[in-house]
Amino acid sequence: MNTPNLLSLNLLKILSLFVLVLFTGSISAAEGGPCKDYGDCDDFNYSLNDTESLQRGAAVFLNYCYGCHSLQYSRWNRVAKDLNIPEELFAENLIFDSSVRPGDLMKGSMDKKASSEWFGVAPPDLTLVTRSKGDDWVYTYLRAYYEDSSKQYGVNNLVYPGTAMPNVLAGLQGNQKLVCKNTPVLGKNGGEKRNENGDTITKEKCGYLKVADGEGSLSQTEFDSLIYDITNFLVYVGEPAKAERERIGWYVIFFFVIFTTLASLLYREYQKDYH
Repeated sequence: MNTPNLLSLNLLKILSLFVLVLFTGSISAAEGGPCKDYGDCDDFNYSLNDTESLQRGAAVFLNYCYGCHSLQYSRWNRVAKDLNIPEELFAENLIFDSSVRPGDLMKGSMDKKASSEWFGVAPPDLTLVTRSKGDDWVYTYLRAYYEDSSKQYGVNNLVYPGTAMPNVLAGLQGNQKLVCKNTPVLGKNGGEKRNENGDTITKEKCGYLKVADGEGSLSQTEFDSLIYDITNFLVYVGEPAKAERERIGWYVIFFFVIFTTLASLLYREYQKDYH
């Protein structure tokens, strides 16, 4: 193979590598662990440029989750800056410990030894949870609690059966229950089976989640939106530079496309000298 062809091949390999690196975060998120008894995890599409969503997610997390779960690889002032929240306003409304300084890590306040005795296991740090489990997994998990009187806190989770974490958002969502309902019986071709009268044949299937209307302080749509904001915030926390990395990545790809095009045109000019 001559040098110009080798150059073009190497440029294509480099371009492919940059595309892979750019989307590694999204790919790894999609490969998060399966959602166990829930089935396939619900799709979650993060929006790290939606500052309002990130702000709402931070507020909900710090009010409902931070009492147990730390974000020990994040700093208070970095989060405030990235989310466009003035440090004074952030400290006044979202930092509940007067001894915390803006540059401190978000290590949480719960004692690990005590929490191990209370819950049977110390609540994990959640800085990298969306990177280790997948954002689809986290989004589905937070919406998959249901009543289970056999458990210590009266709840269980379809995504993580036997979870030691109580449903701290139950007051917002309402008490979710596992219910049964009649579902169509499907044939081998994927269509619904019908009887002699043309009516759809159904069978009872259990394991569906349902919240009684008006039981929680939020509607189902409002609660799903709240969980979206929390998960979106956790995606940001897992990699604060993710949005900037992806933005710059497009410029890098554009550069390599232009550079490869120019290299190809230059190669053609060199080829004219050989003929």
